[in-house]
Amino acid sequence: MPESQQPTMVTGAAVEVEALRQGFNRGFADYRYNMQLDPSGMLGHLHRSNIDLEDCAVLVAEEEGRMQGVGAALLAVRGDEGWCGGLSIDPAYRGGGWGRRLMEHLKRRAVARGVRRILLEVLVTNDHARSVYRLVGFKRLRELLLWERDPRQGPLPLPYERLDEADPARILREFYHWHELPTIWQRRARSLLNYVEQHGCVGFTIPAKDGAPVAYVLVSPSTSSGVPAGGQPAARLRILDIAVDPEANLQDAARPLLQALQLRYVDARMTLMDQPADSRLNPVFASLGFRVFDRQYEMAVDLAESPPATDH
Repeated sequence: MPESQQPTMVTGAAVEVEALRQGFNRGFADYRYNMQLDPSGMLGHLHRSNIDLEDCAVLVAEEEGRMQGVGAALLAVRGDEGWCGGLSIDPAYRGGGWGRRLMEHLKRRAVARGVRRILLEVLVTNDHARSVYRLVGFKRLRELLLWERDPRQGPLPLPYERLDEADPARILREFYHWHELPTIWQRRARSLLNYVEQHGCVGFTIPAKDGAPVAYVLVSPSTSSGVPAGGQPAARLRILDIAVDPEANLQDAARPLLQALQLRYVDARMTLMDQPADSRLNPVFASLGFRVFDRQYEMAVDLAESPPATDH
């Protein structure tokens, strides 16, 4: 631990959002994936996930005469359900039980807000975080798969069906109910609508013979910040959401949708985060050359079964 005062946990209402961002970024500095947020990125994360600053907890410490954010725990609330939008502690301050205390604070805040259950996702390989969550009552619900397809695998067979561009908000209004399994917090309709409002995205459908849509996909195209040896930025295509009409033939709907999508973005690396391991779409992804590059667990705590500990 650096030469400083012992850290102190404060409510999000007691600090500026910049302190929350600082604690978030410092805690995720050594994370496997890039979780560093600039000011607009932090505000976007809060808005998209329905996280209010006053529902969060921030770990602060005095360093070189200034108070710094060195950890954070974020709580999103919708009705009687909550979601942990991040738990992070600067490596220099780990080992003091702060993760557990931050999560207990979130539980207390959730109870005060009428929340019955809190959800979160954690990498399967993140043993330390999983142990912290278990200590405060979280239980594993299911496994989630993270899929990707590298464009170097080559093009997919040409589909006969056309890819129709459609308004993302309309897609979510009319077809989101096609999901047969519960989606994670960030892939729920409310989160996706917030994303569309903030950033925009592109929506596509595949029609059946009668012209009615039988599958949809929402995507966010981008380029990576790094430039490879060829000199051109690498194209990325983030699949935000995908669903197929349960009454349609899966192979006749999902396969041409993904084939046509790959044809449209032929040079892009396609990714899809947090697809339930028991989703009927997974065999389709695998058959088209997608690979699972990581796994997460979705966990939940029932606040009636595991009430928050008394604050000391």
